[in-house]
Amino acid sequence: MPTLEEVKEFLPNLDCGQCGLTCTEFAGFLLTFELAPEDCPVLHEPDYAGFIEALHELLGQPAAEPARGMQIDSEKCIGCGICVATCEYHMGNCTEARLGKGPRSSEMIIFHIVNGNAVVVHQERCVRLVQAAEQCSKCAEHCPTKAIMLF
Repeated sequence: MPTLEEVKEFLPNLDCGQCGLTCTEFAGFLLTFELAPEDCPVLHEPDYAGFIEALHELLGQPAAEPARGMQIDSEKCIGCGICVATCEYHMGNCTEARLGKGPRSSEMIIFHIVNGNAVVVHQERCVRLVQAAEQCSKCAEHCPTKAIMLF
């Protein structure tokens, strides 16, 4: 098991807040597999090419995959933001989303758009993953390119 410091070596260490966390907090979530390297928007920038793959190699595989979740195919995603706008969680928890705007990265969010692609920031907040909740699939149903896969 890698240490927090070893994981942080492959993070931008900018504490930019685009993911809603500091890089140290993000590294902790990577170690527990609550977040994946792809959840860091900055790692998708050309300056950090190869860092996502390096983190996957360092972290290895979780013991078991989550039973439910989502994945966004970046090849299909056109960055339209419909998933952000139709997200049930955003509508209930983000003031900006209720006003017809995209939620700010400082708000409690699931999705946001980075460099023309939708990025899942906090999948664990998705109402689809709450056992007592009705199975929401609005993001996938409204995606014009079918880039969102729910499982």
